[in-house]
Amino acid sequence: MAVTYTWVFNPLDVKLSEDGLTNVVYNVNWRLIGTDGTYLANVYGSVGVPAPSPAAFTPYDQLTESMVQGWVVDALGTEQVAQYETSIAARIALQQNPVDASLSPPWSNT
Repeated sequence: MAVTYTWVFNPLDVKLSEDGLTNVVYNVNWRLIGTDGTYLANVYGSVGVPAPSPAAFTPYDQLTESMVQGWVVDALGTEQVAQYETSIAARIALQQNPVDASLSPPWSNT
């Protein structure tokens, strides 16, 4: 099964007031989750968001998930996002077909 990727953004860090604007996002905490339906792996981080121009400002309560995702992808770059997706897929593949394990010593009953 193919890996499906989902972005999660929580929380958004804001300046309560900046240049006459309220709740101005300046930092996005993100998580990129990959799942194949059975196994899951993820990466996470945060990116700074440049201050908006007042003319292009979107009020906080009108932000959409796709807008915030665009900010994160722009900040990370498509190449970095692709590397994260490749890493997640590789970790899921290792869960499907493990090559390492931690075993109790053979003399232990636990």
